[in-house]
Amino acid sequence: MFIRLAVGVAAAALLAACGTETATTGKMTAEIRRTAFGVPHVKADDYPGMGFGLGYAMAEDNLCEIMERYVTVLGERAKFFGPGENNANVASDLYHRNLIASGEMEKLLNGPAGSPDTPSTDARALARGYAAGVTKYISETGVANLTDARCKGAEWVRPISEEDYWRHQMAGQVVYQLAGIATAAPPGIGDEARAEDDPLIETTQLGSNAYGLGKDVTQSGYGMLLGNPHYPWVGQNRFYRMHMTIPGKLNVVGAGLVTNASVGIGHTDSIAWTHTVSTARRYGIFELTLDPADPTKYMFDGVSTPMEKREVTVEVQGGEAVKHTFYSTRFGPVVETQTFPWSATTAYALRAIPQGLRSPDQYLAMWQAKSVRELYDALAKYQATGFNTTAVDAAGEAFYGDMGMMPNVSKDLGDLCAVSDTAKQQWTTTRIPVLDGSKSACAWPDDPDATAPGIYAASRTPHLFRSDYVSQMNDSYWLTNAGAPLTMYSPIFGDEATARSLRTRLGLDIVAKRVAGTDGLGDAKFNLANLQAALYQNRHIGAELVRDDLVAACKASRKNSLAAACAALEGWDLKVNLDSKGAHLFHLFAENGGLLFKVPFDPANPVNTPNTLDTANPKVLEALQKAVDTLTEMKIPLDAALGDVQRETRGDERIPIHGGAGQEGVFNVITVGKLEPELGWTDIRHGSSWIMTVEFGPDGPKSQGILTYSQSTDDASPFRSDQTRAYSAKQWDDLLFTEEAVEAATVSRKTVSE
Repeated sequence: MFIRLAVGVAAAALLAACGTETATTGKMTAEIRRTAFGVPHVKADDYPGMGFGLGYAMAEDNLCEIMERYVTVLGERAKFFGPGENNANVASDLYHRNLIASGEMEKLLNGPAGSPDTPSTDARALARGYAAGVTKYISETGVANLTDARCKGAEWVRPISEEDYWRHQMAGQVVYQLAGIATAAPPGIGDEARAEDDPLIETTQLGSNAYGLGKDVTQSGYGMLLGNPHYPWVGQNRFYRMHMTIPGKLNVVGAGLVTNASVGIGHTDSIAWTHTVSTARRYGIFELTLDPADPTKYMFDGVSTPMEKREVTVEVQGGEAVKHTFYSTRFGPVVETQTFPWSATTAYALRAIPQGLRSPDQYLAMWQAKSVRELYDALAKYQATGFNTTAVDAAGEAFYGDMGMMPNVSKDLGDLCAVSDTAKQQWTTTRIPVLDGSKSACAWPDDPDATAPGIYAASRTPHLFRSDYVSQMNDSYWLTNAGAPLTMYSPIFGDEATARSLRTRLGLDIVAKRVAGTDGLGDAKFNLANLQAALYQNRHIGAELVRDDLVAACKASRKNSLAAACAALEGWDLKVNLDSKGAHLFHLFAENGGLLFKVPFDPANPVNTPNTLDTANPKVLEALQKAVDTLTEMKIPLDAALGDVQRETRGDERIPIHGGAGQEGVFNVITVGKLEPELGWTDIRHGSSWIMTVEFGPDGPKSQGILTYSQSTDDASPFRSDQTRAYSAKQWDDLLFTEEAVEAATVSRKTVSE
């Protein structure tokens, strides 16, 4: 929605000029102490005050993102922003309005006490405080006086309520595209609006790296962790650094999404954890056999069953309101896409397993864990993670688990109940269970140990405890530890004995070389400094595997048009550092499909295969020639330094950015935008975001991190670009955790109350 603009500001000078402010005392009170880079350390006596302080601080730095999120979950994007490209805003609003009309949020919010589905008193207090804190900042500042031009004076900047916060928690937890649900209609109605894409196959670029390093592979014998999520650099899914302290009750530091009153990736004095995107399917499809007399009725165990209908209306800026009728079944809403059409005989229903309102309580429980075993218990109690979890504790035990809500669909059930060609194809290629919806025998069975009907119990999900290491680079659970593969799980969770991504292979290679001390970073095993150096080495394993053969083939071709490319690649240091010359040329070569291997994948040697460039394939040199032609046309030197052609634009400043494409085998992922003539790539779309390193020791945790795109999205803020410059220079910032450390580093202090 928003176009990023930036103004370079002398952050340190402005921050130092801030004074001490105190508001009137009230029911919710928090102290916000800011340290370098504008990191807020929020201290309160209770959870209402904690939520209040977090909401206020986040609104100071990112109000436009927060407000846009609430426009989305309240189903008002089209009302304020117009229909959007391909009516995307209309589809989003229809989906969210239907969710609101269902009343599900209210049912969960007022459910029985003690149920994992019913928010606890503390969770509700955090939510209530967050909403009040955001609202306080808006009323105190005034919409007309906001410094961010993107939402200054905007009608859609308004107070939010606790109920709004819970709608945000509930909305959009399963589907990544909404069109298939928001446009589904019986045959003859709305066929022209059928979604082209499958709404259930993720198209986002979310990813992550994670290491949980146990006592056997650290120099200190204590636990260590690397958290390196790869998230968008723009939009509502932004991380925000924070420190939450309730004396005697809570002390947790790290980062979380700016719309959540929660440290989602961080550490306490006992555990450190991070999350990575999971390969598990957290949803499924049921193939409906329709009643021949009525396509809005479906057969179930021989009985014709009418679909439920609900009409929803959304306002559209500058146009007529849009109405749509949603159809739902015992399994869930009917979806319609090119893959899953609604015909006279067949329709498809989505059964998703939303986390509901469980997530805040799960994190409250995680923050109290004293070991990774207790962390496992917290995850098992709520099963509310949509991601993998990688963690370590101070004693040096490492943990991996993908313990969310996954359909209880075994391979046997999937094979038996995937009847049609479409169903079989989806099950075997995408691992999405498309089961026969006409038979109760094909329903997801209940597990008595699970926390919800139709899902796997936590004990039956992939998880692993180790004293050496666990790792996660967005492939399946199989090679979490290369020496102890996880096997015999349902395809629902992921694949086994299949080729790993180049990034996964590099991640495993980094661990092996560091444990052996053969990576040039000093003595064997990990400490905080060499863990950080291993990330910032910026190796490119794709290039390590093929560059020499590519140069040889390039020279052997004797093409004058490739001569400069041969020289540029030969002189490249095989890294994606700012001074790496030729990295951009290889990136375009790989992007053009030139990274083709001759030696196939071998499940007995998964970390090292496939390998060897297939120089006999003409597509290899064709891809290189295309890369040369592109750079020549753009007037960009083939041997340019990466820092001169890969930058992030902030106002008049272009900040050089190191890192590269994960699919090519770069660990430190950076995904660039459009290539500009003579300039290169001038904006970063996605990649390393919140980077956190933690080392436990006899005196507690020592941790450092950096938020690559910086703390604020407001161009007028001193914290708009300061951490981006620090990331560019490969710098780190201490995660101040103790009261003494925070007090010593505090440069501004504000008490906020309501």
